[in-house]
Amino acid sequence: EARRKMSKAATVKDVPAAPFIKALAEHFKSGGQFEVPEYCRYIKTASFKELGPYDPDFYFVRAASIARKVYLEGGVGVGGLARIYGGSARKGTRKCHFQRGSRGILRHILRQLDDIKIVQKKKGQKGRFITSTGQKTLDVIAKQLISGFKRPEFYEMSLAEPAEDVEEGVEGEEVEEEENAE
Repeated sequence: EARRKMSKAATVKDVPAAPFIKALAEHFKSGGQFEVPEYCRYIKTASFKELGPYDPDFYFVRAASIARKVYLEGGVGVGGLARIYGGSARKGTRKCHFQRGSRGILRHILRQLDDIKIVQKKKGQKGRFITSTGQKTLDVIAKQLISGFKRPEFYEMSLAEPAEDVEEGVEGEEVEEEENAE
């Protein structure tokens, strides 16, 4: 029986976030298109953090995450990203309050993404949007990732095949009758 092969085309929406961000960060790092600022090893990602990131490649990971966010949401700017990457500021015994993430590093990454034509501004609109070359780049990485994942079984089901024979009645009633018979 010849089954139709479904296309393995994939977009960023079809791939889980964590492996996609990791793969895109590796792409950015190996591409050599990003210029990591020298001060990156000294900065924190938000004012409420006590320490900077432990990962030496955090700049590439954050850039990949930002590119994914711009792809999915569109029209997101520095302020919106600061809200996304914000968190809870713990103040000892006082109540926790939300604080935004550091906008300087976000602005720098957005400029770098703009330089390599992944995102850009649109005239008359606020925020950054994904470019056609950026969308193509991200979709190619998503397609490479999706080929490594196991395809869920429900995609392989055919509508022409009948389901398993199901006995009429409720299964719970049959169990109760068997218990009463003992």
